[in-house]
Amino acid sequence: MDHMTRSETAPVEATKRERDGSSAPRFEAISQPRAHDFVVEQIRRQIVLGVIPPRSALPPERELVKLFGVGRVTVQLAIGQLEAERVIETRRGRAGGSFVVAPSTDDRALDYRLVEVRRGADRVIETLDYRKIIEPAAAAMAAQRCRKPDLREIESMLERAEAAADDAEFMRWDTAFHLAVASASRNHFLVEGVEKVRLDLSSVLSLLPDTDVWHGISNREHREIFDALQDKDPERAAESMRQHAAYADKSVRTLLKTLART
Repeated sequence: MDHMTRSETAPVEATKRERDGSSAPRFEAISQPRAHDFVVEQIRRQIVLGVIPPRSALPPERELVKLFGVGRVTVQLAIGQLEAERVIETRRGRAGGSFVVAPSTDDRALDYRLVEVRRGADRVIETLDYRKIIEPAAAAMAAQRCRKPDLREIESMLERAEAAADDAEFMRWDTAFHLAVASASRNHFLVEGVEKVRLDLSSVLSLLPDTDVWHGISNREHREIFDALQDKDPERAAESMRQHAAYADKSVRTLLKTLART
């Protein structure tokens, strides 16, 4: 034993540390979501990403049952939760159904988002920090890899945002623009990252000013990003996206400070 080398004694020491608990693995308890929570998150995701636009109807209940492969009660619970959050509203009658609420037109939805943003302020800050890293990286890679069909798609989203008649429509095409840029990177990790950013910031971004000036600034910044992509200039694309994110970042942080005082 006296002649054992350090490498020979290391496994024994490691085993002792494990017994003592000094290097024991750290696990967290698994929380099993309820079935209707999965349905809620999938529907909310489609709404936030603009797949189901404001004022449009969700598929009928019987179709949702088939799409998700769940029972009718599960779908009803999910619809009830989305109604409580003022994400959708249910109308009765022959022209009835569940319809996506346009955020800027519903006071109860606004109240819910204010509460949601206050409670999740720390997460919003973390997402803003993450956005400043992930979106410029996605824009730089898109400038290197984008093709003509990608540029046509990105410009189409840009033009639709410029022509938006209201804030809900603007937000839809603004989200589509950012997702189209990420998609042009041809890197699914970057796409998932940008999608996550849009999902986590959707509530707070919808609280920013609904004015022509605000939209105009955003649209000009979108155009600068597009021009850099078209010129295949990754450094300029990244810097343009960084400046665009910084403008919204400052506004969101100011909003969070205001909400913290009220």
